[in-house]
Formats: sequence, structure tokens, C-alpha cells
Amino acid sequence: MLLHGEMGAGKTYFVTHVMKELDPNVKVTSPTFTIINQYGENIFHADLYRIKDVRELQNTDFFEILGGDNIFFIEWPLNNVPKETYSKHPNCINVNIEVINGKRRKITID
Repeated sequence: MLLHGEMGAGKTYFVTHVMKELDPNVKVTSPTFTIINQYGENIFHADLYRIKDVRELQNTDFFEILGGDNIFFIEWPLNNVPKETYSKHPNCINVNIEVINGKRRKITID
């Protein structure tokens, strides 16, 4: 699941609420500094905001997770990571979160 939206739009908040449905015992935290968090056996959450070059992901399990049979939430997916990286995965879902005002969001899923 590729999560698009400006800073503060609610990408991590969205993951938190999806995870409440998948596993209410999991505490979701922002992976801003860890790059990838794991929740349970096959659920992962990445934040690529600080990634300057796709090569920085080579020392992580990013590509293995992306290529596996996992649920993978990815914030800032196109932040210096080529679009083609995701096109090999037909099950990718784009979630666009647009800030309408301080408390309202428009979420588009495609």
C-alpha cells in the first residue's frame, strides 16, 4: 500500500487505524528514523521520506519485503525511489490523503 500525502496529512494515522482492524494489540509507531517497522509476522511499515537514493535501501530488507507475500505500508513511496520499483507488484494499492482543512481529509484509493 503506497501512501501519498503531504507532511502531516495522516499517513501514519491511516496505518494505525488499518492495524487496529488487522491486529488491535499492535502499537504503530512512525518508522521515520528506523526506515522499516515490523508488526507481526508479515506486516511492515516503511517511511522513505529521509531516503536520498534508492541505494540506501539495499542494506535493509525493503526489496525482499516488497517482493514477498506481505502487507507493506510505504509512506513517501516516490521520494527518490523510482516508480518502476513498485510496478512489478500488481497488488500495489495507492492511497492518496489530501488535507481539506485542519481536521478533514479526502482519501482516494486506487
